[in-house]
Amino acid sequence: MDWEAFNTVLNYISGPLVGAIIGYITNFIAVKMLFHPYNPIKIFGFTLPFTPGIIPKRKPKLAGAIGKAVGDKLFTGDDLASMLTSDEMKTKVSTVICDKAVELSEKTPKELLLLATDENGAESICDTAVTFISDKVMESAHEIDLGSIIAERGGDVIREKKSSLGMFGMFITDDLINSLLEQLKEKVNEYIESDGRALICEKAQEKSDSVFNSPVSGLLGEYTINKKVAEEKIGEIYGELVKKALASLSDSINISKIVEDKVNAMSVKELEILCMSVMKRELGAVINLGALIGFIIGIINIFV
Repeated sequence: MDWEAFNTVLNYISGPLVGAIIGYITNFIAVKMLFHPYNPIKIFGFTLPFTPGIIPKRKPKLAGAIGKAVGDKLFTGDDLASMLTSDEMKTKVSTVICDKAVELSEKTPKELLLLATDENGAESICDTAVTFISDKVMESAHEIDLGSIIAERGGDVIREKKSSLGMFGMFITDDLINSLLEQLKEKVNEYIESDGRALICEKAQEKSDSVFNSPVSGLLGEYTINKKVAEEKIGEIYGELVKKALASLSDSINISKIVEDKVNAMSVKELEILCMSVMKRELGAVINLGALIGFIIGIINIFV
């Protein structure tokens, strides 16, 4: 074996190989030092240089820079408003609401109440509705003076019949009729005052039970909703509400601060995983580039 030739070849290739290895290791360490170590390393009370890694050490400023970039350039309040009030978003929201309304229309009013309260609460609302209706009917009965109306109409009937009674009609004088009608008026009003409310409550309770236990769609009868028109109206209302809400909340929605707080809340390991999921190939290329540059420098040194 020609050792002299072997040594010559070895001298030529050792420089580039050593340069490549040094370049690879140097860049590998540099990349690792972006994130590692996560925490400062102390010896005898002194913190070792370059600990923690660059990103852990500068994490608060990095979070602030990312938040500012996102809030000022990438996703502003105007972008949020445009996204929430876009035609596509309006269509999605109105469609969901209409579909949900159709679904809920197959439930009874009592079932809808149970979505917001318990059985006792639903019964209490039903009882309150019956009481309210009964009170209003009683108020109306007092206002229209039902006894007077019945007496007046009864008087008209008696006077019509009086003319057909011939001689017997002579015994039915106007004073007698008025006296009877006054008594009729008083009795009717007394009955309404004493028993009217109970009767109204009974009938109102029957109607209430029927209404509260019937599907809403059945209560609507033949009335149908034009879904297309409803979706357009809901979309318009949604757009107006969002614009008003954003106008009042614009000062309190700080996208930059939200992003900054989110980044600060992440652990360094989570931040590393996030960055590596995006830049793993590029950082690997940087390490390999270090090896290539070291190899080239090794070759140049041969001829220098």
